[in-house]
Amino acid sequence: MSLINVQVSVNADQLSTQVRDGSIPAGNVNQPTNLGSYSSSDVFISMVAQDNVVANDQGKSELRINAVAGDAIRWSMTTLDDNARNTAFLYDGHFNPSTCITPLTYFNMHTKLYLPAGAEPKNGVIVEYDSYDYVAQGSIIEPGQTIQYTLSFKLIDNSNGQVIGYFTWDPFINVAQ
Repeated sequence: MSLINVQVSVNADQLSTQVRDGSIPAGNVNQPTNLGSYSSSDVFISMVAQDNVVANDQGKSELRINAVAGDAIRWSMTTLDDNARNTAFLYDGHFNPSTCITPLTYFNMHTKLYLPAGAEPKNGVIVEYDSYDYVAQGSIIEPGQTIQYTLSFKLIDNSNGQVIGYFTWDPFINVAQ
């Protein structure tokens, strides 16, 4: 049993522009806008995992990962500008078949990291910083399945705290026997 970390990056600038110009709807919490699949959703979503990736799916929205029963999968999300202008976070997930994974739990993951204190990264003073990531996690409970799932996220404008929109897309998990 292992922990599979999946990093999701959102092209928030593209999404917010398209919501503002009316080319895609903002959706709502109960009916998020579907970003499509494959090349359609690749414009907005990029997923990577350190291990367990199937074929050449790294960096695509339809990332396929391999898992076994007992593995936990943790999804974290950021924007391409590292949440500077907008913040994106997961708020819902649905799985088909639904019996293959536990319901998602959501939590702020607190870690400590060490970074340079100033403009001299090569030889400067290293300082401890607190880091927080909002994550969603579920555990695989049924072997021998291909799980298609949807993840939904909320996109917030950091200049005013207003919701830009609610969005969803659908990657896959291959669960070995």
